[in-house]
Amino acid sequence: MARKEDVPDSARSWAIALSGCVINAFMAGILRATGHIYLTLIETYGVSRFQANLPFTVRNVVRNLGGPLAGAVGQRFGPRNVTLLGGLLGSLGILLCSFAPNVLWITLLWGGMHGLGVALGNTLNHVVVTQHFVKHRATASGLANSGSCFGSFFLPALMEYMLFHFGLSGSFLITGGLLMHVIPAALILNEPSWLQRKENITPGIPSSKRKANTGEFHACKESQNVRTIGFKKRRSYSDSEPNKEGPKKCDMNLNVGKKGLDNLAFTRSATDIADVSDKVGNLKSSDMKSGNLPSEEVEAPIDEQQKQETSFLKAIIRTFSNPMFFLISLSLAALAFLLDPVFIVNVDFLKDKGLKEEVAKYFISAMAFGNLVGKLGFGWVTDRQYMSIPHFMMVMQIAQGICFMVLCLLYDVYILMVMIAVVGMTVGAATVMFPVLVGKYLPSVQSMAIGCIPIFTGLVNVAVPPLIGYFRDEIGSYNGMFYITGSFSVIVGFLWFFEPLLLKCGQKHERLQNVKKIRSSKDTPIC
Repeated sequence: MARKEDVPDSARSWAIALSGCVINAFMAGILRATGHIYLTLIETYGVSRFQANLPFTVRNVVRNLGGPLAGAVGQRFGPRNVTLLGGLLGSLGILLCSFAPNVLWITLLWGGMHGLGVALGNTLNHVVVTQHFVKHRATASGLANSGSCFGSFFLPALMEYMLFHFGLSGSFLITGGLLMHVIPAALILNEPSWLQRKENITPGIPSSKRKANTGEFHACKESQNVRTIGFKKRRSYSDSEPNKEGPKKCDMNLNVGKKGLDNLAFTRSATDIADVSDKVGNLKSSDMKSGNLPSEEVEAPIDEQQKQETSFLKAIIRTFSNPMFFLISLSLAALAFLLDPVFIVNVDFLKDKGLKEEVAKYFISAMAFGNLVGKLGFGWVTDRQYMSIPHFMMVMQIAQGICFMVLCLLYDVYILMVMIAVVGMTVGAATVMFPVLVGKYLPSVQSMAIGCIPIFTGLVNVAVPPLIGYFRDEIGSYNGMFYITGSFSVIVGFLWFFEPLLLKCGQKHERLQNVKKIRSSKDTPIC
């Protein structure tokens, strides 16, 4: 029988969500502290704002364009190994910045090595978290994503303290050491044991044949140690009325000289989650009607959980042939295009409004507080189905764009702080949904999809340095940049109105592909 904790929404699942929170606290939280480093680079090296912004923009571009690499490797080898490697590269990139003689080297180390480390270390932990949950998926995703908010509470103040006492070089050294805390947190990021991969299943076996042999699979599984889905009714061999036909049929189908996955007795017994769900539902209803409860508990299946594609080529094709992938990617690009420049210019933006630099850290904390409220406080809206995920995304993206543009019109300290907190809240609520959206629309290629959706974000980030340099150095104000990025978020928000049409197109394409597979499987004889 499966361990009690080896089920969705269990204590172990919440431990993995907490691990994702720790990883985000350092990997994503460090982005909130770049405003102080940005000004220190200008003062230390005497460079322009455009040059001082390059390390952070390159870091964002590499982080987003490196997502497909993380997704491809994670789809094949699992998220934990990729996250461990990312934690090592991310911390090493910042450590080496301590010895950088100029901004060019900092751009290569912070932007290149650290950016690649963040791409590998902070991409796939969201996939593992959503895989371990069914009922509380958005809430758990919010907990994991809230790590960046906790990082925002202490990293900016800590960075300011380190820059004052230890200088730029010492601050890089200490920050690199802090990022090494990602490594122990990544050690528990195992995929759920019930997750079935396509490499364990022989193609061409019709679903009806697999379903007919579901009862025989338990006896075969004990002797051959095949990894399968555990969501089915389990009975021990010590029951008063054991299933005698199961072992007998299994022995009759057993091929001498073949073991494990090479034996057709086991590949024909493999079942997908839909078949198991039907079987469990029938068994459970019949037991309830007759008043006879099973000798062991019946575990609830995961709805719509599909087998994970391990072929790199097939995963790429399935990802980029889904129209919803492009809508999700565009939404992430709009959010990053709005948010990434803010963390770089927030101190300078507030100074232009007549506020002191010392006050800026409180605005960063206000945004982090609103971001935390958005990530932890709105997951129940979709978990309890008070609002559909597409409608929720539409509302949040339109709201954050409008609030962002309103910032340019405000000068009062307290009103500015409240509005920045509202912007953080809407951004946090929308950020939580991206892993959930990938699990909803691209369930069999989650690692590949979560790695590829930042592609558009990386391309959009290329425009950030020219925008910052043009509007601040040439125009003399950041307001024009805020209007452009806020309007882009509003436009993308309205695109979620077409989600049913895109989903219908994707389902039609999927049906055509399934028909082709069925026809090819009928033409191929099964030996």
